Amino acid sequence: MRCLTLANVLREQGANITFICREHRGNLFEQIELSNHKLLRISHNTVSSDGKLTHAHWLGATQEEDVRQSAEALITIGCVDWLIVDHYALDIEWETAMRPHAKHIMVIDDLADRVHDCDLLLDQNMHQNIQERYDILVPPSCTKLLGPKYALLRPEFKEARSNLKVRDGNVRRIFVFFGGSDPTNETGKALKAIQQTKRPDIAIDVIVGAANPHQEEIANLCSTLPKAKLHRQINNIAELMMEADLAIGAGGGTVWERCCLGLPTIVLSISSNQNPSCKAIASIGAILYLGEGNKIDADLIESALKISLSATYLMESLGGLGLAVVDGRGVDRVLRELLSNQLQLRLVSENDFERVFHWRNHIKTRKFSFHSDPISLEEHHNWFFEKLMSTQCILLIGFIENDPIGVLRYDIEESTAAVSVYLNPDKHGFGYGAMLLRKGEDWVRLHHPNIKELTAEVLTENFASMNVFNETGYKKFMVTLKKILK
Repeated sequence: MRCLTLANVLREQGANITFICREHRGNLFEQIELSNHKLLRISHNTVSSDGKLTHAHWLGATQEEDVRQSAEALITIGCVDWLIVDHYALDIEWETAMRPHAKHIMVIDDLADRVHDCDLLLDQNMHQNIQERYDILVPPSCTKLLGPKYALLRPEFKEARSNLKVRDGNVRRIFVFFGGSDPTNETGKALKAIQQTKRPDIAIDVIVGAANPHQEEIANLCSTLPKAKLHRQINNIAELMMEADLAIGAGGGTVWERCCLGLPTIVLSISSNQNPSCKAIASIGAILYLGEGNKIDADLIESALKISLSATYLMESLGGLGLAVVDGRGVDRVLRELLSNQLQLRLVSENDFERVFHWRNHIKTRKFSFHSDPISLEEHHNWFFEKLMSTQCILLIGFIENDPIGVLRYDIEESTAAVSVYLNPDKHGFGYGAMLLRKGEDWVRLHHPNIKELTAEVLTENFASMNVFNETGYKKFMVTLKKILK
């Protein structure tokens, strides 16, 4: 589903998408084809896995066999710009073998339990050591997109977020959803817990997927709850989440959907790989995490429900912290990285005088400048032409097609260059800062090979810039402390 979300957005940018999928039971072939993407099917066979990886048995083949079948499928469309692989049973062996068929490889992962050969890695989950966990698992040149700011949410969640109602912490409506299949029937367990609270006044929306094997039992449970409504295979989940005051659900991708809409949630992890991420989200107070579903009974969920129904401030806090974790624009950020090869740099010219003046003076730029006062036109004129004429300064401007993105400045001193970056104010929040820095490094290597070190100074409270520099490999070296004497 996360790949389908990314594919749909890429197509809007003019990309041609092809899915390669094995004919496993429970596949989503129909959804892929209904989305008008090309689908290449690999037949289900009886070849056993090689067993080298923890999830090797999920593949239904050895990696060597899967490489052969995938490559045969790709031959029908030729070499692709990006090969995006999302499978826990594939690693560097598969990726390296597929290199001749793709210009770039992107891996989607959240286990960090195997080595990859990729140019871009996405882990949209939250982990305690997120910045370091892939350091020895991917090439040094690999760009890492880490954390829920890159969560691949469907566009309706970003749209719904812009129309959110203000929740007051009182629970009048509960949203129950444990994914498309829910083989252990956590949905039924949650409904029994709600039943035990003896609150017939609370409305309940229960969502089950077509692959749920317990639909009849769930329907019977819903019939015993006066205000329960059963929804089967729906496409308006964001709308139902907006209406709810509390959710009960699984870890995994729906965690980020609920956080994006500020929906307080009682969470049970339904697979072992969800557990670390759920713990990390709970540690910042964004969810009420009860633990692994197979260790949780209806009585414990009932206890959590009773707290949730009475603690309005807790509900407000959970919702607010969730909103801070995910903003719904993750797919836009990933998209920018995939299309970053379209980003071009050129030297700033006299014709950029006015554009750069407005960017430097914008409130978003001035707020985190070392001197935050507005810049006069005369000051800008003197600075601009001094930098333009200096042999010790490089001023670059970035474009995607004809759309200006931002400015890079390198002040050179022997083999070191101090870098600063500021964006077109309309481009904040989409990952363009990191793209500019990476592209700038390539430009510097090509045109100024004598520069061996880059430095940057960032205000302590400028968390966004700090994150951008961290993402692109800058390490904190020295801290400057400052105190104003009154």
